[in-house]
Amino acid sequence: MTTLLPFPGLVVKSEWADQVTTGPYDAYTPEQRTLISEENPYSFLNVTKSREDLPTELREDVDALLDSCLEAMQRLYAADVYNSHDEVCLFLYRLEIKDHVQTGVMGLLPVTDEDDSKILRHELFRPNRAELMAHHLVRVGASSSPVSLTYRSDAFLEEEISRLCEAKPELVSENEGILQTVWAVTGDEAEKLSSLFEEKIFYVTDGHHRLAAASEALNSFGDAGGPLKHIQAVLFPDTEMLVLPFHRRVQDREGRSFEKILEEIKKISPLTVQRDAEQARPQPGQVGIYIDGCWYTTELPTSTGSRVVDLLDVSRLQSGILEPVFDIKDPGSDPIINYVPEPVGISALESQCDASGAIGFILHPTSIDELMAVADAGERMPPKSSYFEPKPRSGIFVRRLDREAGWAAPITS
Repeated sequence: MTTLLPFPGLVVKSEWADQVTTGPYDAYTPEQRTLISEENPYSFLNVTKSREDLPTELREDVDALLDSCLEAMQRLYAADVYNSHDEVCLFLYRLEIKDHVQTGVMGLLPVTDEDDSKILRHELFRPNRAELMAHHLVRVGASSSPVSLTYRSDAFLEEEISRLCEAKPELVSENEGILQTVWAVTGDEAEKLSSLFEEKIFYVTDGHHRLAAASEALNSFGDAGGPLKHIQAVLFPDTEMLVLPFHRRVQDREGRSFEKILEEIKKISPLTVQRDAEQARPQPGQVGIYIDGCWYTTELPTSTGSRVVDLLDVSRLQSGILEPVFDIKDPGSDPIINYVPEPVGISALESQCDASGAIGFILHPTSIDELMAVADAGERMPPKSSYFEPKPRSGIFVRRLDREAGWAAPITS
């Protein structure tokens, strides 16, 4: 049994929402983050600053980086940009983008081990990044971006969520094309809502590094008072999840000609010339390839294994083309591969490939059913196997650890 707990959260005031809230950290380039942070001292990007946002000569000074993040968080507290809930709450959080709507329930979930049978992971993470995020959580003493999870929907639970959404919302804010609505749920209604999740299995859709960071923080710093034993999370029903692909941009480490690379791919699977990117959009079991200004499609090689994860298009691309042709053995750390999420656009992938002489690979999205099947099997996908849209925005909610009983390093505002 996994219990979703209410907490005394903070919600940004409507008059501050546009100035404070941002998209996910990795939705911006380092240059964009630097510009936004410099122009707007209240942007939440100042709080989530990381090494790559610093000049090269300062990137190893982690203490100075974390002090800067803490100072930015203190600046928001001092400006009184948040409404504080002294009574513990669950929050309903609706995201609308174009014609897509999803409504989640936000609260606290227990920090668990990787092999937990109730909170299932599906993707690998990078330990170095998780370690820095753990130190950030403890030094800043707050979190804003929740881990996103999905669950198998049922009519009774969705009916209860719909009923609660009939109340007057606490916040309605539209920013960067995303309409967000927030409701606070307290008392008996919060307890009832929480109870409806107790038998559910949760599947992580976004936030594997944040989960790993929470475990790292708990293990490294201890938690006699309790806050580090839980992590901020938002639960969305599987029927409302919009899954998009991550595309690949690959440099050739050997400096071979485009003609030679095409020859190597043709040895694996015949290529079909396509008119443009739209015509090259792959069906399941295919991949689109952009090379030297031209588009092709090809059938992905058959799976090299029998595991659930081996059958995915991202796995077949990795084992059947990227490793044998480009010698990419670890797609999570190899510097010759980069990832472009679908919302950034295929035209951006084309431009990046043209500018750098790289080869682009576009994929059909992994389905939510495939993701759940991999997690149920206890397996892990290659990095950047799926992109979920829309993502919760940073700065809408804040969980202050010092507002939860016994936190040993309170922050003064």
